[in-house]
Amino acid sequence: MRNLIHRFILILFFALPLQTLHANPNQQKLQNLVDSYAVNQGFSGTVLLARGDRILVHSSYGQANKEWDVANTPSTIYRLGSISKPFTATLVMKLAEDGLLSLDGNLGLYLPELYAGTSIENVTVEQLLSHTSGIKDFPGNVNDPWWQTTARQSYEPENFAREWIKPVLIEESGSKWRYNNSGFILLGLIIEKVTKKPYIEAMREHIFEPAGMKNSGLFNGREIIPNLASAYSRTPDGGFEQPFVVDPSILFSAGSLYSNAMDIYRFDRALYKDNIIGTETRKNMMSVKAQGPYGFGWGVEEWTLSDKRKLPIASHTGSIPGYQSYYLRSEPNQDFIFIMNNNNYGAIVLDMGNALMRALNGEEVPLAKRKLEDLIMTIALKQGSEAMITAYENLSDERSGYSLTPRNYIALGYKLLGLKKVDEAILVFQWSVSDHPNHANSHDSLGEAYRINGQLDKALASYEKAVMINPKMDSAKKAVTELRAEINSN
Repeated sequence: MRNLIHRFILILFFALPLQTLHANPNQQKLQNLVDSYAVNQGFSGTVLLARGDRILVHSSYGQANKEWDVANTPSTIYRLGSISKPFTATLVMKLAEDGLLSLDGNLGLYLPELYAGTSIENVTVEQLLSHTSGIKDFPGNVNDPWWQTTARQSYEPENFAREWIKPVLIEESGSKWRYNNSGFILLGLIIEKVTKKPYIEAMREHIFEPAGMKNSGLFNGREIIPNLASAYSRTPDGGFEQPFVVDPSILFSAGSLYSNAMDIYRFDRALYKDNIIGTETRKNMMSVKAQGPYGFGWGVEEWTLSDKRKLPIASHTGSIPGYQSYYLRSEPNQDFIFIMNNNNYGAIVLDMGNALMRALNGEEVPLAKRKLEDLIMTIALKQGSEAMITAYENLSDERSGYSLTPRNYIALGYKLLGLKKVDEAILVFQWSVSDHPNHANSHDSLGEAYRINGQLDKALASYEKAVMINPKMDSAKKAVTELRAEINSN
């Protein structure tokens, strides 16, 4: 049991007098919801959930180090990945407040030795912050060979920019939102230029120290970091392995910070208390600038709750080999959720964050269920389709304990496709269609699997069904046109 779940609850009995609906959330329900992700879905990491100054849940689960059977605890440190971006953005906004840089300033001004006189010299700080620079980024898909070669080399940030952030525009600056790691690396270089200090020293001076963050820093792969969780990836059969290696220098100010949940909470509280930036600057940073929807370093959106209330959300995810994190904040109730995971389970982290924010704001949210993947994947890999059918049919009364949503079926099906288990993937997509006959994506996915398997007539029928359910599904409409032409030509 000790290895299954390590639970720590910290409760503070003081709260801001927030005059809002659902100002007193059910703390035990929230704890039970978090626990269900650990028990039923194998979540390993730390969760901190708070409303204002009141911490409601601060719990850790699983192992920080599997080799030595060391438990995750609330003080465990994790690498943040792209949650570094909100911190870089906040530091830029602070420097703009202090008059050290201008959001209208451009690359030609701040990094002339790299970009003056080039096609990207007029790209502004604001465009870098909002992912609208139009600059060509390095590959985003971790399956690209770049990640197995270049990403394993060590670079000084300016040398990395010189070699890999070329003065190339793939679209007009300011015209389109496109997530861009390179833009945030350039922001780190601009921070160093205007402060005349290394990025991490400027971060400590202007962000970490004012917020009281004593367990945060820039991961460089050499420093010994007490309480740092080891990173793991899942194998197709449900086991664990070491994640592939990426040199931290290539991520720099876009993805190399580390922290623990309590430090992130301190940062969030400091944002409200104007310890770092002023109220108007914070609001500007977290207002929609581009159709991501995205502000400056933050995803910004409005959720509709089950009772039709609108809930403004600022958030960011973080993904780096072996680690997944999710930071959500909502200002009306000063709600804060931070989830850190060291088993590379991005879907769990996203589902948990969504469920917790909704539960915190009064929705009835069901406990997390087991994943069909945990039952089926090993059978699919070792025994094949017939054994899968037997296991699935034998669920009977246990079906209610599994999450059998279209999303889970489809995710499992595509994992099997990626492993070249086409017959097994078709079977999973068929189950999804059977359970959710009016779900267009289920039919679309089944059509893709049939097409890969050379069953063109069945593929066409599935795609046509997807289009009938959702006439706006362009990918399915394109597939229908292509398949009809291919079938007729034969």
